[in-house]
Formats: sequence, structure tokens, C-alpha cells
Amino acid sequence: GRNSVPFSQVFDSKHFLAQMRSLGIEATFVTFDFTKEQIQCAGMGDVKKADEQIMLQVIKAFKPSPSMQTIIEQIKESFGEDQSDVICLHHRDGKDWHDHCKRWKAASDVDGIYRGNCLSAPGQSFVRSLENRGLTDSKMIYYCGDHDPPPGLSSHKVVSWRTDMSDENKRTLNKMKEGDLRDLYALVDFQVCNSIGHFIGNSVSTFSALQIAFRDGDNSFWYNSQSVPLQNIWNVYQIPIVYTFTEMSEEAGILLLEASIKSVRKHMPNNKIHVLYHGTSNELFRSWLTEHGVIIHQHEPDWKDDIETMRKNGDQYTSHLFSHPGNYFGTWQRIDIPNEIDYEYCLLLDADTIITKPFTLNDFGLDITNGIAMSTERNRDGKPNNAGVMVMNIPKLRETFSDFKAFILEHVSIAEFDSVSPSDQGAYLDFYRLNLDFLSEDFNYKPYWMPDSWQSRVPFIMHFHGAKPHNYILSMMPGVECANSIKRFCESGPRSPYHCHSMHEFSSVVDINRYCKANFKEAKQVAFCEKYLSKMADGGNNCLNSVSFTYALLREIVMRECAMIKREIQRTGRMIKRQTRRHGKTMFLLLIGIICFVVALVRRAYTSKLPVAQRCYRGWHVIKIRMLHFLPSFFHISRQKSR
Repeated sequence: GRNSVPFSQVFDSKHFLAQMRSLGIEATFVTFDFTKEQIQCAGMGDVKKADEQIMLQVIKAFKPSPSMQTIIEQIKESFGEDQSDVICLHHRDGKDWHDHCKRWKAASDVDGIYRGNCLSAPGQSFVRSLENRGLTDSKMIYYCGDHDPPPGLSSHKVVSWRTDMSDENKRTLNKMKEGDLRDLYALVDFQVCNSIGHFIGNSVSTFSALQIAFRDGDNSFWYNSQSVPLQNIWNVYQIPIVYTFTEMSEEAGILLLEASIKSVRKHMPNNKIHVLYHGTSNELFRSWLTEHGVIIHQHEPDWKDDIETMRKNGDQYTSHLFSHPGNYFGTWQRIDIPNEIDYEYCLLLDADTIITKPFTLNDFGLDITNGIAMSTERNRDGKPNNAGVMVMNIPKLRETFSDFKAFILEHVSIAEFDSVSPSDQGAYLDFYRLNLDFLSEDFNYKPYWMPDSWQSRVPFIMHFHGAKPHNYILSMMPGVECANSIKRFCESGPRSPYHCHSMHEFSSVVDINRYCKANFKEAKQVAFCEKYLSKMADGGNNCLNSVSFTYALLREIVMRECAMIKREIQRTGRMIKRQTRRHGKTMFLLLIGIICFVVALVRRAYTSKLPVAQRCYRGWHVIKIRMLHFLPSFFHISRQKSR
């Protein structure tokens, strides 16, 4: 056919077959006869049924043929010896693309699926969006587009096949195929781009979506931002996880961070993990991070002294963070994440989080935030206000970084923000209030939350907000209570099956012996802690079955009813005390008078031999009965008067 090219002319067929065999796939090439009935190819819906990683390896097996590789290498010579300063830019801005975007967006009116990111991200120019994604004056651009480069790129050296492919190589392509060579030029663009370390594209385009997948998102950006639509059928797009750490932290913080990282490796073994690391002395922990595939970014911020001044100006009674220099500084490290991470999006996690099931970029939805996204904190009010788990749009945070940093330093003297939340959380909520979206509770689920239905729900991330695992264990020990600031979490947590679930997941990854010794001093407490966590690690995996959910809901109902009865009893008791305080003097004098009268009457009855006195003595029981009736009547009259 006129629109066909033999496979071996553009791809290395031997390499392809060898890669298929390495994947356990038997493949062979056959000649396709266009005069006969065409082969029915699998549709895009069948991609969902395929193994994502095998499919990725199959696509990567398409290596250019020797003749195509010659053309690719000739274009790459235009970059010079150092290709580290080259960016591959895939830009769709032709008329056919704009027409496609109109049709694509109109389809949302029919099926309700979000399709609002086909063109550039709103609120910024195209060149500005590239600068937020790493384009600088010193960068060279390899331009892949459906038209000439826009004028805004005139200050950069731009390379493309249009201007830099030799006439000889163009003739070679013409010999491969008659007519329109658009597909062959796109293949050249794709392979040249695939050899460049830094990529910026349009995620709606399949060309860009494949480039992002090939790189695991590393040093990959898309100027239209938000989702990669291909993720709906090819769930291969990961979101990197980022932590922050300072060696000024307490020992327990290291153990929590280790457990969180191990939970990522347990459920998502190939996911990228980054740590902004402050300090240089703890080589043992740095080695542990390296062994677990964590990418370490040495972090020595220039604002550290200002944050310490802010901590000293803060009120320790409003937040426990102000009481510890390391913990306070550690919460602020996250503001530098945009300067360290080269991805379109990342997921920030606090050290007290545990991954409980795998997730990818697809699980955050098509309408993912253009700024930051947080979930609710304690009250499940549907408002974004907890920064312990936060989705970050890196280009947006880069664009606003200087203003955000200046905003923070303006508050050093008062150490508080308009938001009621302290520290960095208050700064994010205040500064980014117009770019703040809600993140599903499944990414920031609390152990003390009760189930909201009779059906089990397995969150992606459990967050030990407030009380930590050792606080819950401490509250189980006889005669010991949690601190007042977290007492409500310790009391409500064990009633929920999610408490059991989170403790099981935590126990399965934490170093039990080290964790218990770091948080408890007495031998009996350490032994209790080790026994409990070991039991949870071995047998706590049925926490979220239907029986547990039913029991938890019924228990919650009973406890609510008991709480109502308790409140009524307490209210009645307070009313009696209040009435007693109001009329205490009168009642006291009346009681003294009654006692004196009874005592005098009894003495007279004993000492007198008169028949009348004897009758009075015998009438004592009558007096006693009347007195018992009189006192409630008095209370009733006093209560009516007080109203």
C-alpha cells in the first residue's frame, strides 16, 4: 500500500525479535497482502487488559534501523558535543490540532469526562510555561511541531529536521515511502527526542504521552499541565514521592520515615522516591536510604536562620512544633521542593504516613490540580487543610517560589498566618488559597475515622495525624493516658477498624525492636510494645472485612447512645449542684432546724413518762415520712422560682 513501509527499513527487526524473546513472547514477521481481507487489530480497549510494564518494554523494543539511525545521528550533530543543555520540545499548535481540541473538549458535554487541558495551561504565556519547566537562556531546543517554532523562541538556538536534516537524508526518506512523509519525520523526531534528557510536551498527544512513559516521568514536563489522557487505558504513569528530613529531628522521626519508605517499596517497588536531606553526619541513615533506592538531595537552605527566629517568636501553647528546633525546621524544608524535583507533579508525604495499596498518576483524576491539593485534617469537612499529604504542581510552585518565600519571611516576627494552621501549613493555605484544590480522603486517611458505610474501603495512604503508633500503644497500658493534646485521638482511634488496619500496615514495615526502644524506657513497656506490634504484623490483615466493619458501626452506635445517656446524667447532676449553690444557705439552716427539732423530740420522749410524750415518740415514723416528702417538694418549689 502507498501508506506502508517495510518494518526492517525503519526498525531493527533482529533487535525487536530478540527483545520479544527476552519477554517470553514468540514473534515472527509475515508479508501483509493488501489485496486480501485486513487483519483485525486489537483496539485501545484491549490495552487495559495488557500488563503495563510488558507493553512498555514492547514499545521500547522499536529500535531505529541502521539507515534511520544515520539520519538521527546527523541531526544530533547540530547539538554539539555537550547535549546536557538541550531540551526536546514537542509543540502542537497547528490548525488541525486546534480543531481536534475543540471536538475533544466538546465531547465532555456528552460524557462528562474532563478534557480541559488540550492547549496551554491557563493564565500564562507559552514561553513562560516553558521557563517554569526548565527552559533558560543557555538551553538549546530541539523543536518537534506541526508548524514553525513560535516567535517567542527566537532568542534560543532551535534545531529541527526542517532546518538541520541534510538534503541527502531527505532523499533517503523519500525513497522509503511515496507521498506524505509526515509519519517518517515524526519517527525521526521521536527517536531524536528519546535521546535527549530533558523533555517538554503536550500530554494529550500520544507522541508526548509515550515520551513521558519512556522516562518514567523523570525530567519530563507537559506545558498543558494536568492529566495524561492515555493514563485511562495505560496505567503506567507514576507520581514521584518526596519526603523531607533533617538530622536535627528526634530518633523516632527516623524510624517513622524508614517505615513510610518501606511501605512505598512494599506496594510500589519501582516508584521514584526523593528525600530533601539536611545534615551530613548520619552516614548510616544515608546509606540506608541509598540501599532502598531513594534519591537524596542535599538541602542547605539560605532561610534556615530566619525560620529559627520565627520559631522562637512563636507561641508553644498554640502548637507543639514551636518547642523543637529540628521538628519546626523540618516542616519548612518542603518549600524548596520545586527547586529540587524535575517532574510535572510530585506527592509530598510526611514521615508519619503509610502506603497501604499502590497508586499511579491516574488515581488522582483527570482534573488534577494546577497548584497544590490537600485533604481534610480531622473533621472530614471536605476542606483542604492538611499539608501532611500534598500534591504539588512543580511548574506552578516554581513560578511563585520567590513571592512565596518573601511572603513567609514577612511573617518571621509574628510567627503566624491568616490561616488558623501553624507553621508551613498555614503559609501554604494562606498564600495558595486561590490555587488550592481538595485531595481525596483516600490519600490522607486517619486511623481514628469511623467507616461511613457498611462496605469496606481501603485507602491508599494512612496518616498517623495527631497520635503516633507509640501513643496508641501507650494508651493501652494500665494506668497510663495520652497527653491532653492527643487524648481525643487515642480514645477514638481503637474504635475504628482503620486503626487496626493502619497499625497492621505499620507493624509490617517498621523495625519493631528499635521503634519500641526509642519510644519507651521501661522494660515492661518495651516488651508490651514489641508483643503488640508483632501480633499486629502477623494477624492484623483482616481489619477491613465485613465483620469488622459491622462490629465497628454497631459499636459506634452503642457508644453514641451511651454517651447521650451519660451527658443527660451529667446535666442533671450539674442542675442539682447549681440549685444547691443558689439555695444552700437556706437549706442548711432548715436542715439544722429539723435536726434540732427531731433531737429535742426524741430526748423528750425518752425522758418523759407522760402518755402524750409517748404518743409523740410513737409518732416519729409519721414525722420521718412527712420530712421525706417535704424535701423533694422544697426542691421543686425552688426550681420553679429559679425559672
